[in-house]
Amino acid sequence: MKTALFISALLSLPLVANAQSYGGIEGGWALIDIGAGNTAQTLANLSGSSVTYQNDSGAIAGRVFLGFPVAESVKFEAGAFMTGDVNASYTISGASATESYSGSGFDFSAVFKPEGTPFFFKAGMHSSEIDGNASITVGGTTYAAGASKSGTGFLVGVGGESKLDDKSAIRYAVTYYDKLGGISGADATLMTIGYVVSFN
Repeated sequence: MKTALFISALLSLPLVANAQSYGGIEGGWALIDIGAGNTAQTLANLSGSSVTYQNDSGAIAGRVFLGFPVAESVKFEAGAFMTGDVNASYTISGASATESYSGSGFDFSAVFKPEGTPFFFKAGMHSSEIDGNASITVGGTTYAAGASKSGTGFLVGVGGESKLDDKSAIRYAVTYYDKLGGISGADATLMTIGYVVSFN
């Protein structure tokens, strides 16, 4: 579902270009903490055994966006984003477990770009979803489960643009997304590089 939404947003970019001031695409790396340490401690408490674990610190991420001016030095921007999978594995005496999560959603923000500078700051909200899969193997038998959760949170970001010509630029940005899927502690920091083009 999230892949279809992301592709739809990308394909719709030319259709709304005439009504927007700029648009673009960016990609990079999302630092995501899925709380593997807390999960390992919970498993240790439940099993009464020591638990070792390994986990990813993040995943690739991509975003498409559109924006238009609403005031001097202020623009409204809307985007669609998605991340790759973040995985963790746990080893318990006589058993093992794995979990995997990915995120996707839409964001809406006010972008403040002082006139005459290449830098911008943004703040806003996101509506996002986390898809998760987990499994545990005991005595050679594997039990699997999947779930998803959606919710909202805030975002803040900072970045800059290097002009290529009068209508296009390379964009660099770091954006913090609070509570992906509305889950407390499921935060992500996206570090991206992208291409932005003006439609005017």
